Parts: sequence; structure tokens; C-alpha cells
Amino acid sequence: MKMTLDIDAKKVEEAMAEYGVETKTEVIDLALRELLRKKAVERVLAAAGKFPNVPTNEEIEGSYEKNHVLNPPRR
Repeated sequence: MKMTLDIDAKKVEEAMAEYGVETKTEVIDLALRELLRKKAVERVLAAAGKFPNVPTNEEIEGSYEKNHVLNPPRR
């Protein structure tokens, strides 16, 4: 989609150099994707603690190690 935007040229150039992108379209697309990713992370973090029956990472890893075929119980 074509648009006309009024964006600070120095910021665009700085972002292009920082992220190694070659076009203005790429840097704007990257910025939009990053904004959306950041908001998605905020939503996930805000939901933390709202799912009390979800096991922790430590519980999952311990369960895997305890029950995995390559880790049979020692007798």
C-alpha cells in the first residue's frame, strides 16, 4: 500500500544503519512488526498468574527428565 508519511529522516537513516536494512520500506515494516511483537509480549506477561493450573518451566523439565525414555528410573 502506498502512503505519504512525514517521518524524521535522521531517525529513519539511523534505524536503517542500526538494523542493516537497505530500504525505508524495510525499516518501517521492521518497526511495525517490533511494535506489534512488543504489545503481544505485554499481553502475555499481563496474563501471567491468571492460569493457576499451568505448570512452571521447572515442573515441566523435571517431569520430562523423570519420565523420559532415555532417563529410565535407576534400580
